[in-house]
Amino acid sequence: MYIIYKTTNLINGKIYVGQHKTDIKEDGYLGSGKLLRLAILKYGINNFIREILATCDTRKSADML
Repeated sequence: MYIIYKTTNLINGKIYVGQHKTDIKEDGYLGSGKLLRLAILKYGINNFIREILATCDTRKSADML
């Protein structure tokens, strides 16, 4: 399955939106973008939350969202 997610920095309110392929919805994945990784290092992983916005069966359907 593919998920469309939103990761929010609880300190400054910045959001990061992406998609992720997984078998487990709550796998703890926050994202892999360079800016997000740097923000996690700066603010700490505990200051981020992920919300699942949508789930899709195929990458093609996830790309359409």
